[in-house]
Amino acid sequence: MGLHFIKAVIAVFLFVMTAAPFIGCAGSPRLPEVDLEDTDWSVRTSQVLWKPRADRPELAGELLLAKHNNGDVYISLTKSLIPIFTAQTSGRKWRIAFVEEGRTYEGKWWPPQQFIWFRLWALMDGAAAPESWHVARPDVREWLFLNDSTGEKIRVALD
Repeated sequence: MGLHFIKAVIAVFLFVMTAAPFIGCAGSPRLPEVDLEDTDWSVRTSQVLWKPRADRPELAGELLLAKHNNGDVYISLTKSLIPIFTAQTSGRKWRIAFVEEGRTYEGKWWPPQQFIWFRLWALMDGAAAPESWHVARPDVREWLFLNDSTGEKIRVALD
């Protein structure tokens, strides 16, 4: 354990200290602020009933779906002005934050199918539903999204 060992330890320490800030940021995609006043955004608002899983109670709230001309989306579910979750895509980055539960999921490329919220706009425009999801139209302004495997259910009634 001579001078070479001490120099190697110091070099590793210095590398870790200088690289740590960059390594920490690599996994967290930075999403831009959303300006829904921008005319490039189309917005749909609705009342929603959401049952996250078969063993959870149904939750009623207000849903805001927004889609940018470039394909980005922004979704917000609130109950009496209290945010339940927000979700956003920008380019090839995505994030969904469940405020009440203190959980956030984010990543690059396209969000996993478990987060059907990112696909609602496309599904309401006639896109094919992901595997294990079924889409029904009980009414001309109403959609029902059902996941047979998890019991998740979303009923959207556009304003």
